[in-house]
Amino acid sequence: MKNNEIWVPAGSVELAHQQALAWVCDAYLFYLVSLHRRPVYRHQFGDISLNQPALQGFIDSYLGDKGWDMEKRRAHYINILDLIKYMHRSNSDFIDWGTVPTLTPRGIRWMNACFSRLGEMVNSSGGWEKCVSKEEIN
Repeated sequence: MKNNEIWVPAGSVELAHQQALAWVCDAYLFYLVSLHRRPVYRHQFGDISLNQPALQGFIDSYLGDKGWDMEKRRAHYINILDLIKYMHRSNSDFIDWGTVPTLTPRGIRWMNACFSRLGEMVNSSGGWEKCVSKEEIN
C-alpha cells in the first residue's frame, strides 16, 4: 500500500472517506472480538451488539450531526488508526491474506466513549424497548 492510497484512493474524497470508515469499523470490531469473542460492547446496563453497517452508520452520522464535513470525518478516521503498524505488517512468510488495521489507544478510547454515551442515553430513556416503542409512535 502506497502513502497516496491511504490519503486519497483513486483521487476521490468520497472513496477515501468510505475506506477510512470501513478500516475504523473493522479495527474496532476485531478489537471487540479479541476481548469478548463476539462483536459486542459491554456496557454496565447490558451488551450493545454491533456489525459493520450499524457501526458505520452510527459513527459517521454522529460526526455528521456535529457538523463535521466529509473531509474532516475522514481525517479523524485516519488519525485514530494505527496506520504505521498496518503499513509495516508482516503476518506470515508463507500465506498472508491481509491484515485488518488497528486503532490507536486514543481511537479505542474514543469509540468506547461513543458507545458508553449511547448506553447512557438509552438507559436514561427507560431502556431499549421504550426507545423502540417511542420510535414506532413517531
